[in-house]
Order: sequence, then structure tokens, then C-alpha cells
Amino acid sequence: MNKRIFTLLLAALLLLTASGCSKKQALPEQKTADILATTQPVYQLASALTDGTGLSVSLLISEPVYLFARTVAQGVEGVTVERLNTGEVSCLHDYTLTVSQMEKIEGAQLVLESGLGLEDFMEGALSGKTRIDIASGLSTLTGDEGIDPHWWLDPTRFQQAAATAARELGAQYPEFSDRITENLAAFDEKLSDLQAYGDEALAGLSCRELVTFHDGFSYFADSFGLTIAAAMEVESGSEPSAKELEAIIAIVEEDQIPAVFYETNGESGSAEVVANETGCSVWTLDMAISSGDYFAAMRENIDIVKEALG
Repeated sequence: MNKRIFTLLLAALLLLTASGCSKKQALPEQKTADILATTQPVYQLASALTDGTGLSVSLLISEPVYLFARTVAQGVEGVTVERLNTGEVSCLHDYTLTVSQMEKIEGAQLVLESGLGLEDFMEGALSGKTRIDIASGLSTLTGDEGIDPHWWLDPTRFQQAAATAARELGAQYPEFSDRITENLAAFDEKLSDLQAYGDEALAGLSCRELVTFHDGFSYFADSFGLTIAAAMEVESGSEPSAKELEAIIAIVEEDQIPAVFYETNGESGSAEVVANETGCSVWTLDMAISSGDYFAAMRENIDIVKEALG
């Protein structure tokens, strides 16, 4: 593709996205959703549970335009993509809601939440809305920053959350409760298949220790009988100190861990430092929070861990 044409197309894409903030152009009217899901895994669950009911489901937070633009521009000579909002959005710890997202919240009848504190940053925006915390009652794991909110990386916990969502949605929409229960059974079976897939694939690993970008993969490890040997990032948005990196390198060398992992859309610098010092390989794992399909992302994670840890 001609470099100049590609640059103009990319600029047009970003301009169209930004035009929603212009005072001269009115924001497009948001379609009112019956159910607003805060994250991709919750959205996929809500869509499955309400299939055939006529209820509309909308996703609040999806992959940002910056990541899309960076992807399509990759490898194109002379094209550089920069973002004006430099906040990290691979997870939601420091996310800021946009105007259109605020409008989605305003128009939704019900908000389906991932829970465990993941939506704390939007507490004010959700005030007064009917809310369902689908993680209510889950057994939780604790990381460096408190309770780890990434429960969906464990298919068994996801089954429990799905049951909670189905029960609460059935209570909110009793006319569809039978269909929601039927849909739950199908979704539950897919989660059982995913758990079985991971159990079989990872059963014979020569190493069962994970060194990850941060401790957001504790539920994944717990689900498949793995352990988190070290976290590459001890605080959200920070890099390990030289002393912390030395400790991680010592763990990798002492336990002969063959691979380290960093998060999709995360920074690989610390992982590369460890790899250069120890000779281990570097791999990427997906938090499955903005991926198009949860099950595909999880199966890919399982396949990567199997290949990396052998």
C-alpha cells in the first residue's frame, strides 16, 4: 500500500474517532441497551445467556483505537502511531471513561459487572444503576495489590460466576428465565470443555512455575495446577527495580524455569532482561479482557504455556 495513502487513511480513522469530542459535531445517539457488560468476558457471557430472548447487550470497554491503529500500521515503513492518552488500558486499573461510555451507562437498564473491585474507578458513574456483581461469592486469590480481580482466567470460577449471572438475570427478566437457564447449560459445557482441554494439555509439563508480567495470572495458574514463581511487575504501572530483577533472575536460574511471560499490550523490557541473563525464552499471555473471543484467547494461553514450559 502506498505509504502516503496509508498515512492519510489512518489519520482519517483517528480523526473520525476524535470527532465525537468536537463542539461542532453532535455525538451520535447511543442505542439504549437492556444490559451493559463492563468487560469482554462478561459481555460474551451476557450475550450467550440472553440468546433468543430479544434483550440487547452492549459492551462498555473494548480495545482502544490506538491498539487497532498500531496493529494495522505495524511493518509499514515511515508510519508511526502515537496516542494522546498514554494511560495503560491492557487492564482497567487506570482506565478513564469516555463521553460515549458515560452515555452507554446512562442509557442501560442494568449493568453486569466483573466485580472484585475491577469497576471501582467508575463507581460514581454507576451510582443509581441496577447492578449485578457476578463475582459475588467466588473464592478469591490475593496478589501484591490486594484481591486479584481476574477470576475469568479460571474456567471453574467462570462457571460459578455464570451461574450467578443467570440467576440474577432470570430474576430481573422472569419472562426469559427458562431460556436463560437453557443457555447457561450450553455456556457451562463450553467452560467444562475448556477446563478439560487445559488439564490435559498441561498435565505433563516439565516445569509448573510461571514468571509473569504481573500477578494477574494467579487464577489461571490455580485452575491448572501451576504456581506463580515471581511477578515481573510488583505494582501496577511500575517496573521492577534492579534488586527485584536480580531476585527474579535468581529464581529462574535456581528453579531452571525455561520461560517467562509478559502480558499482551504490556511492556516486554523486564522479561527481556531476565531472558538475556538466564537464557530463558520470552512469551506473551493474554489477559482475555479485550480479546474478541474468550475461549480462543484461553486456549491460546494454554497452548503457549504448554510449548514454553514443555
